[in-house]
Amino acid sequence: PRASWDTFRTVYPLLSLAYPKKLGELLEGWLNAYRAGGWLPKWASPGYRDSMVGTFADVVLSDAIIKNISGFDVDMAWEALRKDAFDSSSDPKDTSRGKFGLQHYKDRGYIPVDVKIGEACSRTLDFAYADAATAMAAERLGKGEVARELRQRSERGLRELYDPRTGLMGHKQANGAFKNEPAETWGDCFTEGSAWHHSFPPFNLKVLTELHGGSQKLIAKLRELFTTPGDFNVGSYKVEIHEMREMRMLGLGQYAHNNQPVHHLPFLFALLGDRNATARMVRRILSSAYSPEGFAGDEDNGEMGSWYVLSALGLFAPSPGVSADYMLASMPLFRRVHLRALDIVIEAPAASQEAPLVTEVFWRSQPVKGVLVPYQTLQVGGTLHFQAPGDKKLNRVVSSLRGALHGAIKKARGAVRKVRGATTAFEHSPSLQEDLGLGPPSAAVEDGQLSIVTGAALVASLVFCGLAAKRFIGP
Repeated sequence: PRASWDTFRTVYPLLSLAYPKKLGELLEGWLNAYRAGGWLPKWASPGYRDSMVGTFADVVLSDAIIKNISGFDVDMAWEALRKDAFDSSSDPKDTSRGKFGLQHYKDRGYIPVDVKIGEACSRTLDFAYADAATAMAAERLGKGEVARELRQRSERGLRELYDPRTGLMGHKQANGAFKNEPAETWGDCFTEGSAWHHSFPPFNLKVLTELHGGSQKLIAKLRELFTTPGDFNVGSYKVEIHEMREMRMLGLGQYAHNNQPVHHLPFLFALLGDRNATARMVRRILSSAYSPEGFAGDEDNGEMGSWYVLSALGLFAPSPGVSADYMLASMPLFRRVHLRALDIVIEAPAASQEAPLVTEVFWRSQPVKGVLVPYQTLQVGGTLHFQAPGDKKLNRVVSSLRGALHGAIKKARGAVRKVRGATTAFEHSPSLQEDLGLGPPSAAVEDGQLSIVTGAALVASLVFCGLAAKRFIGP
């Protein structure tokens, strides 16, 4: 994925779940670009290109650091992150390397719209996001002083740009006053969108909620976004571009799913306490913005497709780089999925319903508190079971049985590996279908090494099933 402005939002979080080893190799490739050119690329094509604002490669690397992804040079990554955070290009006219306008951002807390720096509002918010993510990486690496400085800088950017008159991020001038501009105006201060699309960044929801006067007022503003007619002013674009037209055609108000800056917005409802709103909205977008004929906008380096896959799995990362958590706020699109890399089984008996809600989620047979699960928890492997209103308790019993069987076989396989020693033949990660003899046999099964422990696991699981049935169904 060449463009981190697009891909940091969904492509890399998906790679963390599905291909973590390949992700490390990919990140090392970006570091090779840094070694060769002295800066992390913002939009590699193949060299440095000033296509989009922000330094979201910072977010990608920070996300990998806080998730403890292996396979890349962490020391080199930190060197690159620190350079993006504090240094400017030696050429004052070079907008393709680092943060163009960084000095204004450091001095004022924002980039004014009247200092001849384009897309100033988006730059401010994107710099603030990168700062928040780099602060997390710094904290993880034991660089507390740098983390505090960047966190303060990031928070200031949000506070400086928020216009309390409109409840949106505003066009702030060098004298501190906000320029009056309709919220539906595209361009000028914002990148490929309007104030509606860029005013709800996810990297500091606590401060954003405070600025709006509480979670309920922020929820109300988000509802206003989804219900305000999809009208637009062409602004600095001068002509209607396809992104404007696609937003209006989707029919979700000012929500422009055809463009990346809004892709986390449906999930903010759940983070603010309204999980059902997220569940309904995500299912609606899955059905209306995607079809076998195409998407509601450009694919953009795999980002649009990755949003679909994550949402279809019921796992979404609302703020990559700042948090390693994934959300469990919407019902998966499939009744059962197995993520082989992390050995996660996702079950959703109500997946086929038109608009299923989520009443509870169970991880390894235990209820998940809240709507977030850490990546480090998912790395352990297990069964993730989504419960909907009206689901039969027997579904839980069957899920617990499968989870117990899966876990027992996984432990048995680990024991055999430990005895025999690690070999390339045992790097194969079999699916649950293989564990149950429903798919191609793994090397361990072919060798007959697990027949006894698998039988023991089955017996233990049957006992567990009886206990679970007694607990959940009753005598």
